[in-house]
Amino acid sequence: MKQVAVVDLGTNAMRLAIGQGTAGHYDLLKYIRYPNRLSEGMFSDGMLKQPAIERTLNALAEINAAIKAYKPDKLRLISTSVLRTAKNSKYFLDLVQEKTGFNIEIISGSEEARLIHTGAVNGIAIEGKRAFVIDIGGGSTELSVGGPDTIELAVAIENGAVRLKERFIYHDPPSAEELKAIRKAIDDDFTGVLERICSLKPQIQVGVPGNIGTIYNTLKPSDGLRRSDLKVFYDKLRLLKVNEIKSLTGLEGDKADILLPGLMILMKIMDASGMDNCYVSQKGLLHGIIINLFAS
Repeated sequence: MKQVAVVDLGTNAMRLAIGQGTAGHYDLLKYIRYPNRLSEGMFSDGMLKQPAIERTLNALAEINAAIKAYKPDKLRLISTSVLRTAKNSKYFLDLVQEKTGFNIEIISGSEEARLIHTGAVNGIAIEGKRAFVIDIGGGSTELSVGGPDTIELAVAIENGAVRLKERFIYHDPPSAEELKAIRKAIDDDFTGVLERICSLKPQIQVGVPGNIGTIYNTLKPSDGLRRSDLKVFYDKLRLLKVNEIKSLTGLEGDKADILLPGLMILMKIMDASGMDNCYVSQKGLLHGIIINLFAS
């Protein structure tokens, strides 16, 4: 039976998935998440820093060993916002190729949004509705509108939870001025795109694993994430230190310190869309790539 492997090198973490089956039905044989945060320290000057590069190279060596153990028929290694925006991306890519033999492909924001949409609608029953799919990442946020077979809009906004945290948060917990600056940055970057999305009149709002999945797993709603519950959660979260957030939620450190800015992006999106619920798919970017690999 056919096997495919995907590596997603993101802003906050890197993930490996190996699937077996067909585009219509497959099983995940292996999934590993590496909290390497390649972007750490990058947003001050646009340069990847050596400690983050070393962490990532070490994780890629582990990934290389895992892939060799499975010997998949197809392999795709992609990176997204972190390498789209880093000034020394070429240096990093050349180093990866030299140390591991891997050739990492930097995909565009629109392609990323399309792949996320493909994965997301495969992981939740949208019942023929026009879906508004949201993926809040570390460095960017991908938004798309469409159904299972047709994508009407697919865009990436180069703003995400880690980017906001590193640009604006210098106190623990963040000050009122820092939160105000985050809200302004989100408004500046998201308002125009969200107006375009609203004009398409989506019928269901779907979040994917990542920051939205973390919020969902923290709140554990019986149904989708409700706007009213997010506002209550925000009022509580903004007063907590990162260690208190860890204690409250059981989150790892690389998720706890970006929970608040990720939540603020989601609140902006839901307020703009006017939709009271955001349902959560079990699939996203990795699954979209797996489906494409099986279909090609």
